[in-house]
Amino acid sequence: MTAYRLFPTTSGPSSATSYSGDFIAGVAFQVTAGSCWFEGYYWWVPADGDTGAQKFALWQLGDSMHYGLISAATVTSGTLTAGQWSYVPLTTPLQLSIGAVYVACTGWSAEHGFPVADNQFGAGDPYSAGIISGPLTAFSDQSGTRPVPIGGMAQGVFSVSSADPTVAPPEQGASSTNFWMDVQVGDTGPAEYAGSYRLWPNQPVIAPTTNADNFEQTFGTEFTLSQPCTLDNVWFYSPSGVSPAALPTRCGIWEVTSQNEVTGTDNNSPSWSGAAGSGWIACPYRGVTLAAGDYKVTVFASGGSTNFYQETEDYFGGGGPGAGGISAGPLTAPGIAAAASPGQGTYRHGAWAYPDAYDNAFAGQNRWVDVEVTPATASSINSGAFLAFF
Repeated sequence: MTAYRLFPTTSGPSSATSYSGDFIAGVAFQVTAGSCWFEGYYWWVPADGDTGAQKFALWQLGDSMHYGLISAATVTSGTLTAGQWSYVPLTTPLQLSIGAVYVACTGWSAEHGFPVADNQFGAGDPYSAGIISGPLTAFSDQSGTRPVPIGGMAQGVFSVSSADPTVAPPEQGASSTNFWMDVQVGDTGPAEYAGSYRLWPNQPVIAPTTNADNFEQTFGTEFTLSQPCTLDNVWFYSPSGVSPAALPTRCGIWEVTSQNEVTGTDNNSPSWSGAAGSGWIACPYRGVTLAAGDYKVTVFASGGSTNFYQETEDYFGGGGPGAGGISAGPLTAPGIAAAASPGQGTYRHGAWAYPDAYDNAFAGQNRWVDVEVTPATASSINSGAFLAFF
C-alpha cells in the first residue's frame, strides 16, 4: 500500500497571518485512478498558531450550485502541534470516485490567525500546473494550466461565513492562496476496510446534465469481476426536477457473452431506497453471488416520463474521467466507448432487453447506473447462492 500527499516534504510558514474571527480553509482535489481511499487530513500549524481542536470535513462538488457533504469523513482533531504538520486520520478510510471534485477543509474561530501563502496556484506561480502525487491531483487556480473544472472556482478556497466546515464548502478565492490544507490518499484499502465496492462511491452529486428522452428503454454500465462477488445493490442516479413517477420500473444484471439475464437478478418491481429526484437510490439484493466474468448492470424505464435520467457525454471516451477505465478491488469498468463488448454507453429502445445499441455522437456517455458488490467468501459460494448462467 502506498500513501500520497500534496505536501509530503514541504513545511508551511512559521508565523500565522493576523486574523480573528470565523474562518474555513480548504483545498480542491481529485483522484485519477480507481481503488483510492481517503485516509485523513493534514493541517500545518505555524509556531505561533492555534493548537486547539478543529473540525475537518470533506465535500464533493458537482458544480457551484450542487454539492454534497461526505458525512463519514467529518472528524474533530485532538490538540494540534505548533510548528509542524498535524495528521487527523479517519477511523475508517473511504473510497473516492475517479474524476470527482472534492474539497477538504477545516474551520475554526481564529485567535492567532492561520497559515497562508499568496500567489501559489496561479499563472507563473509554483503550483500553476497544480500538484500531482500519484493518483492524487490538486488543481491550479483558474489562471493556471490545471484549473478546477467547475466554472470560475478558485484553488485555495476559503469562507468567513462560519467556523463549521460541515455547513457549506468554502468556494471563495483570493490571490491564488495556499492555506496549507493537505490530504492523505491510499491506493489500496486495507483488508479490514474492504467491504463492498462501487464504481462511484462517495460521489453524492453530479453536475446537472439531465436527458430529455422519453423512450421505453434499457441502459446501464458494463463491468467485470475478477473473482466471485455477492451482489449487494443496483444503484441509479435520479436527477433533481424529475416527475414523481420517473423511477426505473425494472433492473438487473446481464451476462455479456451470452447476453442473457443472470438468474435471480431480474427485478421487475424494484424497491428503490429513495424517491425520484433524490440522487443516488439503491435496489437491494440478497443471496446472489456473481461468478468472475463480464456483465452489464441495467435499469429499464417504461417511457412517458421525460428527463428521468442523468447523462454525462464523453465520460468513457473523448478524454473523459472514465476513459482509462475504473477499478475498485475486484470490480472494474472498461473505459471504452463502443457498441461491441467491451464497451460503454449502450442502450436498447423498446421492451426490456440486453442493451447493445450505441450512439457514436456521445463517445461513451455515462447514464450513472452503478453496482455494489462484496468479494464472496468460500462459505457463501458453497452455500448454494452461487449463480451460473447459460
